[in-house]
Amino acid sequence: MANLFKIKPVNRHLTIVPHISKKETNSGVLLPEDYSFEEDRYISATLVDAALDCSACFLETKRADYNDRTIIVDRTMVEEINLKDKTFYIILENYVVALMRRGTDEG
Repeated sequence: MANLFKIKPVNRHLTIVPHISKKETNSGVLLPEDYSFEEDRYISATLVDAALDCSACFLETKRADYNDRTIIVDRTMVEEINLKDKTFYIILENYVVALMRRGTDEG
């Protein structure tokens, strides 16, 4: 059996799965090696876990149905942690700019 582990965020951090799409070109145009595509500043992500000292909205969201855990974050503030051949993504709660919810008739 594999040694499975996860990390528990602390100090107002959130563990997330960022929804990052790769932009590729099939035009056959050669680009310089140091060229990078312009990336959107904000991306969606799925909230996996929240530190106990996070705002109540994040603690409630992490207990929601998996499809209702989508948040909008500042891409530049997502931190990647590589441990034991596994990659984790965390972000400080301050860099979450919105919670995504299914459309309702409420104002």
